[in-house]
Amino acid sequence: MVVSTAGTAALMRGVWDMEARFKTLEYGEPLKHRGLKITPHNAGHVLGSSMFHVEADGLDLLYTGDINTAETLTTKPAEPVEAEVLVIECTYGHPDFIFPSRSRIYAEILRWATSTVSSGAIPAFKAYSIGKSQELVKLFNTYTTLPVVTGPVVSKASKTYVEQGEKLEFHTTRSAEGRRLLATGKCVYIDSQVRTVPTHRRVKWAVATGWSLKYGYRGFDAAFPLSGHADFKQLLSFVEDVGPKKVFAVHGYSRVFTSFLRRRGFDARPLEDVAVQDLLQGTV
Repeated sequence: MVVSTAGTAALMRGVWDMEARFKTLEYGEPLKHRGLKITPHNAGHVLGSSMFHVEADGLDLLYTGDINTAETLTTKPAEPVEAEVLVIECTYGHPDFIFPSRSRIYAEILRWATSTVSSGAIPAFKAYSIGKSQELVKLFNTYTTLPVVTGPVVSKASKTYVEQGEKLEFHTTRSAEGRRLLATGKCVYIDSQVRTVPTHRRVKWAVATGWSLKYGYRGFDAAFPLSGHADFKQLLSFVEDVGPKKVFAVHGYSRVFTSFLRRRGFDARPLEDVAVQDLLQGTV
């Protein structure tokens, strides 16, 4: 049996065709299992993404998974949960990664896309199929009259978002309307990978990723630092708001991030330096 939020279960079924028994939980709804109390909380990353607060005798631990503390068009921000031990992802746990405001990034994306359409080309975006693609769909739905055409996996994920209550308007490349829009060139194309777009029109590609803040992307006409993760400053603020006695950082810049935390007085270590059994027994 898989325990998850309803959103995660829907994505696993709808995007990956996963056949499994699911026990779904709402945010804030605890699950008790073998002496543990496990409570999911919104992680702000994608539909259904969760942090987990684990409580038991001698254990008070918050595991974040991928988190985003900025509000987006499709997600609410992750909010800190007080815990004695914090296990936090730090994909962008380096001071080089401080993102511009969401509104500024949105404005730059819209400006580039409308300019591209005016030049006679189709603006195409490469973005993760779950989360960022739906944020882009919502962006163009909300602030432009440009219709959106989506690639295969993005279409499946977006359909799941709609089924879970998110209002998104898009057309698939397999639909007659999608093919018609691509033929006219008056649309936006969003896909999880760069592929040949079924149109005779010129296509200009952009990539949406937080990594573009530091790294160049050859072969793309534009790059935008739109991320579903918290940046360096947001991660630091999250740790301070949780107020843990111990912090373990995982993924990304774990060593850099924990060195900054130690300067701020936290007992912080990269998780890869710690044995899981020691972590659960509280001997580290």
